[in-house]
Amino acid sequence: MVQSKGIFHFFICAAFVACNSSKNIYINGSKATLHERPNEKSKIIRKLTGNTKALILEEVTNDNSDFRHWFKVRLQNRLEGYVYSDFSYFESQNPFTNSLSLPKLKFELHDGKLKILEKNTSKLLDTIDVGNRFNKVFKTKQIRQFLLIVIGYENEREDEYEGVVYDLKKNRVIVRNLSKQILMHICYFESVSPDDQFLVFDSGTSSIRDKFVYDISTSKFHLFESMSLELKWIAPKTFIYYDRMQENETNLPIRKGDYVLEEKRIWRNGTIYRTNTTRYTYQD
Repeated sequence: MVQSKGIFHFFICAAFVACNSSKNIYINGSKATLHERPNEKSKIIRKLTGNTKALILEEVTNDNSDFRHWFKVRLQNRLEGYVYSDFSYFESQNPFTNSLSLPKLKFELHDGKLKILEKNTSKLLDTIDVGNRFNKVFKTKQIRQFLLIVIGYENEREDEYEGVVYDLKKNRVIVRNLSKQILMHICYFESVSPDDQFLVFDSGTSSIRDKFVYDISTSKFHLFESMSLELKWIAPKTFIYYDRMQENETNLPIRKGDYVLEEKRIWRNGTIYRTNTTRYTYQD
């Protein structure tokens, strides 16, 4: 049902890794800023608005607590500085907006057609073809403009569930057939990344959960098995989390009675970075 992690794990030991580059990028994001040095605490030269075009002069990755990857750039007005790479794109992007005015919703499911309507006025917003097999809306969850809808088929002998994600801002389905990846009756819509690039789904019935990170731009899932807590977004393409350590990854005891060893890790746009931060957490 689910894909394997398929993500390359590696650890960076050097303080800085730099290489020359000469690519044009667009800087876009609600918190994009130009810094004096490749450090989030360094002086901010300028706040950048959507789709600021720039030339990459250098790439730098630091090995502090979050492994931020920076571009040294030159703007079209010749101003130079460092920008966090999470806010960079090689193609012009639609501007990100934090303020959304979205209506309260209700749903109707008849003859394989799922209708999304405004709750107060019953105005039809959209109709989604979901197939004649399903006969009820099982649950819904909305985070900003993204709406998870779980539909189901139930009788005395069997049940079946399917999920779709709808973008209320763009009026279109983002993901169909979520049941190919996730058990929908125990699926929880956990979070959306800053600037709306990734969706996070949680699945499980205990404190140890599977997390599914969906990349809207590539329509691909990244699976994280047996994660004990919610992941924490620190930038548009980056989150931190704790993962259980294996015998071949450490010289520390994997278990201490009812406690299991975990390591802090950083995921940035499909790549995982290990850190030296570990902890023991209670295993129920």
